[in-house]
Amino acid sequence: PEGEGREASIRASRAVDDFDAWHARFSARLDESIQQLRANAEREKTAALIRTPGRTVEADREPALTSSRSDLDGQDRLRPLAGILRENGLPPSLVGVVAVESGFNPLALSPKGARGLWQLMPATARRYGLVVGPLIDERTDPAKSTQAASAYIRDLFAQFQDWPLALAAYNAGEERVARAIDRTGARDFWTLRRHAALPDETLRYVPVV
Repeated sequence: PEGEGREASIRASRAVDDFDAWHARFSARLDESIQQLRANAEREKTAALIRTPGRTVEADREPALTSSRSDLDGQDRLRPLAGILRENGLPPSLVGVVAVESGFNPLALSPKGARGLWQLMPATARRYGLVVGPLIDERTDPAKSTQAASAYIRDLFAQFQDWPLALAAYNAGEERVARAIDRTGARDFWTLRRHAALPDETLRYVPVV
């Protein structure tokens, strides 16, 4: 038994090390993307200020606008969702959940049966007032599903009093997170991560969101 416990500890330590390496690579890619967005914004700002003979301000701005058009389209998709989150007293940045869960596809369907922007399971969707049936599935309605997801996330935060734990519960289920807390005595996600007390998917999910 002692040897098995030592091996389990080694496996948990390796899992954390693997996650740390993955997270470092992800953070580097994210930093690179942010720098690129800032560079695009700076080029757009400069193009708007400079006039050259035979060219108009509009012509100078065109390359910058083209490079940032996808970012503007993304903002248009985010704005209604962020507004609903804000109306429900939640941080608008929680649209990150939608980015990870469905890639902003309202018709996304997982193999486990989660559906919509927020990938709500049928039981959870019904618990928060959505109609889920063969003819009507309100999980595919962006506004209604965002209202339901907002209520669910608000309840998770009220239960765990910690945003990373609330996100972990959104991914793994509140009962699983509660059991992990009872088992380890930890009250924050990062300590649970060090103990490898949650599924590997959840350990990756929270930092990505």
